[in-house]
Amino acid sequence: MNQANNVMGNNIVRLRKQLGMTQEQLANGLGVSYQAVSKWENGQTCPDIIHIPLLADVFGTTIDEIFGRSVHPIDLRSGLVLEYLFDGDVRDTSGEGRHGRLEGGEYGTDRFGRKGGALTLNGRSDYVQMDKSPMLSKDAFSISVWCYYDAHQVLRGWHSAIVSQDGHHQNRALQLSTKDEYITFHGFLREPDLMMNARIVKEHWYHVVLIYEDSRYRMYVNGQHTAERSGSFTPYPDEPMYVGRKSTDEPYFFFQGRLDDLRIYNRAIGEREVEALYVENGYKPVPLHHNETSTDPIPVLDRLDDIRMIFTKDTIGLAADWYTRYLGFKILMQDEGFYMLTLYNSPNLLLESVDETRELELTTAASFIFRTNRDIEELHSYLSTAGARMEQIRDEGFAWFLDFRDPFGREWMIMREKGG
Repeated sequence: MNQANNVMGNNIVRLRKQLGMTQEQLANGLGVSYQAVSKWENGQTCPDIIHIPLLADVFGTTIDEIFGRSVHPIDLRSGLVLEYLFDGDVRDTSGEGRHGRLEGGEYGTDRFGRKGGALTLNGRSDYVQMDKSPMLSKDAFSISVWCYYDAHQVLRGWHSAIVSQDGHHQNRALQLSTKDEYITFHGFLREPDLMMNARIVKEHWYHVVLIYEDSRYRMYVNGQHTAERSGSFTPYPDEPMYVGRKSTDEPYFFFQGRLDDLRIYNRAIGEREVEALYVENGYKPVPLHHNETSTDPIPVLDRLDDIRMIFTKDTIGLAADWYTRYLGFKILMQDEGFYMLTLYNSPNLLLESVDETRELELTTAASFIFRTNRDIEELHSYLSTAGARMEQIRDEGFAWFLDFRDPFGREWMIMREKGG
């Protein structure tokens, strides 16, 4: 039994246990017997030369480290400030004690096929909330999580929040969610969004890593560097963090599918650590089968995302207050000279201000229609009392239409369907 075998055997033991693998799991991954792995680890024999690169791939390390020539071993526990493995609970196994509160949800099959090993969310009301959010540095942090989109998830618009610490229109720290068919880190309109470079395939596991360091964001999906951009980060440690939804009640941000193995670090992890997390516990990547052969032409117009209105600086705040107070809008985002309002089930309303000397381009007729369930006569009285000028009530057979002008000169059209 020579010294080189002992060094290699000790390294194999350390790397295997670091990933939480058994000898049998490692043996199955390499196509050898568990007795062979046992002999390697005991220093009785050394792996065949063909197995050395395979070992390096499984462990997410280098051949030098397996031979004992590496001075920088991987430590996936270093800097770990939150860890939810979702193995039947939402306990924080990082040692920081930041346990979550599960609202609804179940535990389903994980990426290894094990029952009860992943969090299953219904896309309507299930989520995890952590009132005691992890302490993140303004200089560096990392997020690692596995996600699986259900077959019935609609991949359109902004939806499916994975991890969010987004305090409504204030304290907006981070939001890893989904835009159309792409996993996306939201820039909150201040900075560009960071998106994966391939469309989501439903019913497929994705390992997503977001890293922030030196004023740059990097995204890795399934072990591959997919996107990068410059940016900034402002931590809000008192803001609650959510898994599977936003902090608001926007229904389309509830995640429908499965999430697993969420880890957050207060440092920037390296590429070798990203790879180690991806192949952790002997995970073998499953090939993707994209269905992108359709020759249907791309439509000129896809959907209405936002409605834009222009105001002077001295009226924009008054308008935002009136729309929220009397029309039921909620403020999604607020900045100097800018408001983003929403009803949660229709396009956002963007209010922007210009200098008073600039001519405002006001529309003479409403270019959009809002739906209501209120009685049309009661609504007429309500809006009149609020200061709106009623134009007319129209009976179009299938519905009533109320045309009115708000106190800021904008014309609106509200529809109340009949009967049914």
